[in-house]
Amino acid sequence: MQLLTSTEVFSKVSWFEEIDSTNLELARQVRLGAQDFSAVIAASQTSGQGRLGRNWDSPPGASLSLSILISRPFPEVGWLTLLAALAVKQALEGMGISSSGIKWPNDVQVNEKKICGILAQLLPEGGVVVGIGLNLGRQHPELNAISLEELGVAVDIDSAAAAIGREFAELLERFAISSSSVKQQFSGSCITIGQQVRAELPGGSELRGLASEVDERGQLVILTPERVVLSAGDVWHLRSQ
Repeated sequence: MQLLTSTEVFSKVSWFEEIDSTNLELARQVRLGAQDFSAVIAASQTSGQGRLGRNWDSPPGASLSLSILISRPFPEVGWLTLLAALAVKQALEGMGISSSGIKWPNDVQVNEKKICGILAQLLPEGGVVVGIGLNLGRQHPELNAISLEELGVAVDIDSAAAAIGREFAELLERFAISSSSVKQQFSGSCITIGQQVRAELPGGSELRGLASEVDERGQLVILTPERVVLSAGDVWHLRSQ
């Protein structure tokens, strides 16, 4: 497979050895007129952002931190996180990793360990910043994580960003033409479907049940046995614990 560079994939690329947060930096650039599909790439984050307000820092050389701006009209914003996860899965397949799966809504796992996390943020100015963190090197041993290094894949940060960006761009184009086929592809890649899960809801309550499907809006349907539709929250696979 011919490796592309990030400048061949994104409309503009800003590169940092270290930054507070690629998502925050891209939001700052939006206020200065950043174009659709601009990207910020960093080798290290000191104040990275995770879901539900958590910090997500990354030490130098251990991961790719990539943020991508989607400012084009996109009616199904709830699908952007899921499409980014699918893009990462396809990029990993291009690197020879065929065993990855998507844990709804924002993680990509290999062998039940996290290799990638995603955070999409709506901007007050309009548009969405999609942040992607991919583990390149070994992570802290207390984390349930795995890396490309441990899987025998050596790839530099720029090539990894380019691979993800290329897959993401193609998925966005396909989604605009036939969203139903892409949604079906996502469901086939989502390892949460069919699992007994525990879901912690944004308000602090939780529920348990069978994750039966991802619906047309990208929401997770859980049978408790009542049908509950989850648009946000943390989900754990009970069979994996």
